[in-house]
Amino acid sequence: MHLIVAEKNISARRIAAILARDQKVTTRKEGGVDTYAFGDTVIVGLKGHVVEVDFEAGYTNWRSEERPPRSLIDAGIVKKPTEKKIVALLQKLAKKADRVVIATDFDAEGELIGKEALELVREVNTGVQILRAKFSAITPQEIGRAFSELAELDFALAAAGESRQVIDLMWGASLTRFISIAAKRGGENILSVGRVQSPTLAMIVDREREIEAFVPEKYWMLTLDTKKGADSLELRHTHGRFTDHAEALAAEARTQDPLTVTEVREGVKNDRAPTPFDTTALLVAAGRIGFSASNAMRIAEDLYMNGFISYPRTDNTVYPPSLNLGEVLDTLKNTVFARDVAWVEMHRRPEPTRGKKSSTDHPPIHPTGAASREQLGDDRWKIYELVVRRFLATLSPDAVWNTMKVNFDAGGEPYTITGGRLKEEGWRRVYLYSEAAEHVIPACTVGERLPILGKDLEEKETAPPPRYTQSRLIQKMEELGLGTKSTRHEVIQKLVSRRYVQGNPLRPTLVGMAVIESLEGHADTITRPDMTRTLESHMQQIKENRRTKDDVVGESREMLHSVFEDLEAHENQIGDEIIGRTVEEKTVGPCPVCGKKLQIRQAHGASQFIGCSGYPECSFNISLPGVQWGKAIRLDKVCERHELNHIRLIRKGARPWDIGCPLCSHIESNTETLRMMPHMTDGLIGRLHARHIYTVPELAHMPAGDLAQKLDVDEKMAGILVSEANEVLDRLRRRSELKKFIRAEIPPRRGRSHAKIAKKLLEAGIDDITSLAAANPQKIAQVGISAEEADGLLAKARALCSERRLREVGLPAVSIKKYVGAGLQGPEDFATLHPAYISAASGIRVETVCRHAEAACSTIGLKNPAKITQKKLEKGREELLAIPGIGEATLEKLYRAGITDAASLAAADPEEAARKSGIPAAKIREYSASLSTGHTPQE
Repeated sequence: MHLIVAEKNISARRIAAILARDQKVTTRKEGGVDTYAFGDTVIVGLKGHVVEVDFEAGYTNWRSEERPPRSLIDAGIVKKPTEKKIVALLQKLAKKADRVVIATDFDAEGELIGKEALELVREVNTGVQILRAKFSAITPQEIGRAFSELAELDFALAAAGESRQVIDLMWGASLTRFISIAAKRGGENILSVGRVQSPTLAMIVDREREIEAFVPEKYWMLTLDTKKGADSLELRHTHGRFTDHAEALAAEARTQDPLTVTEVREGVKNDRAPTPFDTTALLVAAGRIGFSASNAMRIAEDLYMNGFISYPRTDNTVYPPSLNLGEVLDTLKNTVFARDVAWVEMHRRPEPTRGKKSSTDHPPIHPTGAASREQLGDDRWKIYELVVRRFLATLSPDAVWNTMKVNFDAGGEPYTITGGRLKEEGWRRVYLYSEAAEHVIPACTVGERLPILGKDLEEKETAPPPRYTQSRLIQKMEELGLGTKSTRHEVIQKLVSRRYVQGNPLRPTLVGMAVIESLEGHADTITRPDMTRTLESHMQQIKENRRTKDDVVGESREMLHSVFEDLEAHENQIGDEIIGRTVEEKTVGPCPVCGKKLQIRQAHGASQFIGCSGYPECSFNISLPGVQWGKAIRLDKVCERHELNHIRLIRKGARPWDIGCPLCSHIESNTETLRMMPHMTDGLIGRLHARHIYTVPELAHMPAGDLAQKLDVDEKMAGILVSEANEVLDRLRRRSELKKFIRAEIPPRRGRSHAKIAKKLLEAGIDDITSLAAANPQKIAQVGISAEEADGLLAKARALCSERRLREVGLPAVSIKKYVGAGLQGPEDFATLHPAYISAASGIRVETVCRHAEAACSTIGLKNPAKITQKKLEKGREELLAIPGIGEATLEKLYRAGITDAASLAAADPEEAARKSGIPAAKIREYSASLSTGHTPQE
């Protein structure tokens, strides 16, 4: 058997489809893991790393005195399976294999994953041949070439990846454990520290310090307005920034007529086409169109796995000679880019553009398969289109600009204006992400005079340096040698998820600043890029067989021991510094009731709120959305009315949710529900707010006497308000139940959220599942769902209501399901439908149906239906089926009319039986007549 091991299931499936060609690929699932087989070949996908490095047993107790954080530096390292089902299946298949091909991604990470797979295979099959397929795209051409040029695994490349694993574990675990213990943080609130993460955070903190320390300086810009024909022109003084106000005023005073053209310079400027995408350039470009670095990389990897773009982790900016650029263009001809491709082919530059970085592992990122927006969806399409247009731009000619500069004299003061007109659009025709802003100046001649229409001396201030955007930070990390093309975006995402930074541009939180300030004060090696850059260069030397893994890991251990010498000497001081800033970060302002501090708190589970530090004496609190919507962090902006910091919720993979002032938000969100109470007025709401009562639940749970005293109303009115508050609470509960029902039954789509659907239903007077079940289908379809979805939603709502009503009369759950499936809508159906029909439709024995009917009818005060035994029903069934023309389907209809045997058929009123059964009265008469005549009714 030929076994192929891919990095993930999705790539395994694609590789199987490509290699099988015309053969059928059989998909099998073993232990929850898919395999793909054709001929004597089986392909299995891993889940990235299926084993992980970890410390040997005995190091899990963070509080252990025998094994403090520093002991992790020299702790033994072991490998543990993380995906036991995949490991078991891989080894089961490996036992039968006579050849194994590793087909993981070709980089240090992929090579290490391949080496892990090789070791698992060798454990069970020591003599099997194991080869390596190296490819840059999952396309028929690339996969075909890779499997025809199989090579050996690159153990040096894998060793570099393995050394990174061990070093990152050692640094991250020991430092994170030390800092978290010092700051008394645990669980989900640990303070992580890492050899790449910490210097990256330090850069963000340093930039924030620069901004905070920045002292703006005033300067003045002198311009004048003129006109040439119909064109208004703004000329600027050639001095540029005046830092001396008196000098600027003097220049303004000297600016007098005549305004004379002294020089006209015209030229041509070449606007070079962009170079091919490497990983950093792609993430930067994606950032400019609204994607975070981690989201852009996730989408790029998905496009690669599905064969639409080449491998997205590359440092190469030069197309290799082996890459057939013409074939890539041909691939795009059957897409919406056909016209752009045709233009590029007509105007193709002799050689594609090339950047400064060239490597032999992977080509620059380029399209490898045709796709459409409908096929990919909006976000994936945006990244795919970005890659396609960048590729087309690299083959396009440069753009050309006509430039003009006109110099003027105004009373001896020099002024100038510059402009440009796009002469040849070149690459800008196909790459739409760089704006070509033209500024056309009308033709001027030396000696020509223009009028001075106005002068403007504008006072300005110098601006602080800008905060890092995610894309700019990735560029800076690359410049400093921090991390790799594969990990930089992950480092930034970790800083966000740990709540060390927020926003984009990135800004450090108080905790992020506290960690860096403390480390800088006591172990600044961790926060500088030098140490990390050194280790990165040495890991690169492992790839080149110039150093060994053990050598570099040993060097890293020595560095880390040196760091701990400083840390351990100042442990208490470090902890106090961070704890102080942590409390500050969670404090949002004064409590409106007692004046003590309001702080962000998290209760057990997923709930979070803002509570008073004076609890239990002061129980004032403000509810917040659950942590599933994002963890709450404090912003610097303060509400002028309540003096509370604004709140933001951050969640991995989602845009931040700015709540604003928590008390303003609390008041706004609850005022609407207070107004649902019939006797609630704006005046009463104002009195409630003055006494810091903001919500319906607070009213519902308040004794009427206390409320009367607080609102200065009589106890009767207070009792009415408490009663109405409880009624509103019940309505809100039912509305919430309806929203959950909609979320469960209607799939989300772009442009229609569950909240919008629920809002439209509410506007249509439907605010609970019961009113939904009774609604008209056409009315439901108007809330933004299809007619088919409306029918399905109504059917589910009616079934749920039926179940509830049947449950209320005490019927067992197992029977209720069957009754609802048979179409029963409530307990009254037992009084109107014959037990024989209910039994036939539900499959429940008729005696049981009779017993349930009796219980249901007695509960709701209706007359019990007639009883019938199973024996009598079976006998009657035989009598009816013996009548020509009556089959099983007709039998069930007859049961609806109470006709269960020959006698009841003979005694039935044909018109009444027809109404209940849906069988024509004439047919009923024929069936009845056949009892005495034996004639067969006419079909």
